Amino acid sequence: MILTYKNYLKWLFVTLALILIAAFLYAAFFIRNYPLPITNRISFDAKLKFIKESIDRDKVDTLIVGSSIGLNNVQGTVLEENSTQCRTVLNLSVYEASALEVEEVLELRSLFPHLRRVVYSAQFPDFAVASRFADYHPDLIAQYLNDSFTPWEHIVFLFHMCQNLFFCIQRQWNYLHKHNANNQFGYLGFDRSGSVPLHIYGDDIIRSRWEQPHWTKQSPENYQALARIVQALQREKIRFYFVIQPYRKPLLERYPQTRTTLSKFTQKTLRIVREYGGSFIDFNQALPLDDRYFADRSHLNDQGSSIISEQIARYIDLDEKEDR
Repeated sequence: MILTYKNYLKWLFVTLALILIAAFLYAAFFIRNYPLPITNRISFDAKLKFIKESIDRDKVDTLIVGSSIGLNNVQGTVLEENSTQCRTVLNLSVYEASALEVEEVLELRSLFPHLRRVVYSAQFPDFAVASRFADYHPDLIAQYLNDSFTPWEHIVFLFHMCQNLFFCIQRQWNYLHKHNANNQFGYLGFDRSGSVPLHIYGDDIIRSRWEQPHWTKQSPENYQALARIVQALQREKIRFYFVIQPYRKPLLERYPQTRTTLSKFTQKTLRIVREYGGSFIDFNQALPLDDRYFADRSHLNDQGSSIISEQIARYIDLDEKEDR
């Protein structure tokens, strides 16, 4: 068969059409099953998808925020089960979030009309780097969660999210291989509140994360962000609880600089939170857990996070009962 110019164009257009159809079908599959790249953090994008599909935002009265120290160390379900005040809890924490990024996350609080309290779970490494989300658009996130796009805006939004199919394929691979196992630190298997309890014990413990302390650098910008957060919530009459999570005691004993950094972090955050009307819980002092409850130097395993969450629930109930 001789391939004429006419036949060549015919087969070319057929091939291009098949490629476009395949791309469209894959994009539809990706949109249905994996987090859209709305932000530059897969854990944030996964949480937005979870909220859209699984959370009744009108019922949420309690937000948990923070980095993985919030995501892994506080179980919203345990908080609900043990508190008479926290009826519906949403864990809105994002992996590796600085205080500046927590401030950005809290720009979404208006999406929860019956919000009564915010629990910020933190440790000193969260204040090390003054990072912000890249290309962050809370108004776009609100439209996405509210389904308030016009039909054309929705098409444009989905096209923008899926125009780089190679990125989507890579995100799908990463999601399947890095975020699907509860014995790995990248786990994104949310419980019904959006928390991520870690089942990391024994051989799954990463020795470097267990034996080496964090970098002790601290950024003043993060402390400034904390002050703005507390003030903003105070103006809106939303209760604020700042929770310092336990740090492995053997590392604090072995490394004086780590111990000093934690002490200064505690003093600075206590001053800020108390100055602007928030509540403060220091579990390094109130509940120093032993190594049975740690997944690494600062992350708790599912047993440890359950204990901490029960204690937070009791603290909130006592604190709010006294004000009634």
